[in-house]
Amino acid sequence: MNDFFLIHGGSHGAWCWEGVIRELDRLGCKSRALDLPGGGKDSTPRAGVTFESYVSAVNAFIETEDLLNFVLVGHSLAGILLPNIVAANRERIRGVVFIAAFVLEQGERAIDLIAPARIPEYYRVAEASSEHSIMLPYHTARQRFFSDLNDTAARTAFAKLTPQPLAPYLEPVQYGASSISSISRYIICRNDQNLPFDLCRRFAEKLGGTIEEIDGGHDVMLSKPVELSALLAKGMKDIAEQG
Repeated sequence: MNDFFLIHGGSHGAWCWEGVIRELDRLGCKSRALDLPGGGKDSTPRAGVTFESYVSAVNAFIETEDLLNFVLVGHSLAGILLPNIVAANRERIRGVVFIAAFVLEQGERAIDLIAPARIPEYYRVAEASSEHSIMLPYHTARQRFFSDLNDTAARTAFAKLTPQPLAPYLEPVQYGASSISSISRYIICRNDQNLPFDLCRRFAEKLGGTIEEIDGGHDVMLSKPVELSALLAKGMKDIAEQG
């Protein structure tokens, strides 16, 4: 049994969960993470990465590793994947956690839910890239992702970021989040500079499950791994008590 399966967001990789995995292990919870195609150490050519590439990779990992009875956790952009993953693995999954994550209904696209002022930037940067991907400069990533890290930690994390393919933002999702609201929780990061509090509150209400908050910026798994792990473990205990 693996208690948690952790899915990273855009430009990140499995590396961002390392502190959380260690802390969950200390709390007696087992967890796993993977690099999505083109992310982290994965060598998939980014020019061909799509929404379906992500879903297929996650489903294959669940099947290959025979993950059972686990809580699926998605951060940021990974939120768009979670309903599809549950649809393919419902008998294996006992709960879902969205952390500062996008929440889409059937037919919606992630690109349409980001701040309108950022949309031209996404297209401009992707079109200038041979991989049709986005790579934020340090000062922008520092402000959006790493606002509550010191500069040394922020630069260390930034060095691990990889360009984010634009295609997954542009594809309408097949399954909406309302289909999994009964087994879902949403964790809002109070100091999030990438997906602001009010936006995440709307996402959480749209999801319709349990809503929780944590002090921290967008990359709360880096800045507050102990506190985030405690919140995840508490949720696991709540699930067990509910049967």
